[in-house]
Amino acid sequence: MNRASPTRVPAELRRLLDREGVKVTGSRAIDHGTQYDLARDGETAKLNVYSTGKVSAGGRASRLRDLLEGWRTSQTSVGRARASAARVGESPALDGTPRLGIDEAGKGDYFGPLVVAGVRITRLQTAKKLQQIGVRDSKEIRASGIQRISERILEAVGQNNVCVISLPPQEYESRRSAAGNVNRLLGELNATIMGELVNEVEVVVVDEFARSARSYLEPSVPEGVRLEVRTRAENDAAVASASIVARARQLDEIDRLSARVGFGLPLGATHVVEAGRMVVRELGEEGLAEVAKIHFATTRRVLETAGQDEGGDP
Repeated sequence: MNRASPTRVPAELRRLLDREGVKVTGSRAIDHGTQYDLARDGETAKLNVYSTGKVSAGGRASRLRDLLEGWRTSQTSVGRARASAARVGESPALDGTPRLGIDEAGKGDYFGPLVVAGVRITRLQTAKKLQQIGVRDSKEIRASGIQRISERILEAVGQNNVCVISLPPQEYESRRSAAGNVNRLLGELNATIMGELVNEVEVVVVDEFARSARSYLEPSVPEGVRLEVRTRAENDAAVASASIVARARQLDEIDRLSARVGFGLPLGATHVVEAGRMVVRELGEEGLAEVAKIHFATTRRVLETAGQDEGGDP
């Protein structure tokens, strides 16, 4: 029986994967195409490439999967019409309307803080400068380049136009419990940033963190200021900048916590159980609470396997 040749990854997507350090770890034939196994920074995803030229992404939610979905969406005719500037690798569209953009990092990561950042842009000249810097969705920028671009954003807009809130794991757990859930907590943090930076702006743009996000935020928006809550809001220069600043702070905190435990803590929520076990083995459950969001279901798996290592039931 003749075996069909693998369906090739589109050249533009292939270049993106290479640029962002994504590795192809395997492949298999599927109906009318090929499925590729991808990996980057401890995250994995499935990429289905069909003979028709279409692609789809699968696997657990992660930055890697978001990267693939962003590219796929940008290739559709609807995506071209609605968000041409949001294509992977392209700069956000320029808009001279004074604005505040808010985004978060760390919500889906087991280890490390929850970080929310806001960036205010009041002049078109500043937006143009951000475009020149290469501001775009932080998921499209390798970790090694995030800090450098974040610093350039701060230089471009000024520290008085940036607000960052970082909740280490134990504070995160306390405030999440008090708020009722993580989305309500995000609403509170977004509202705090609006209170700091909403002066002089005409629109607040927030990356949609939940379907109910607008209802959480509307009471905090001053009269006369427009609120935009939407998915893939990183096609706005202010939100893209906030995305980068938030992720830079998250990575800084991950490095600090990694030094605390003595090894590099992985990002994401997959492939983290072994790292959690190592933390428990060295620092106990209290140590795990210092570095991880322990309300994640992952914690149960970490403690179960840690108990087995100590002689518990297999």
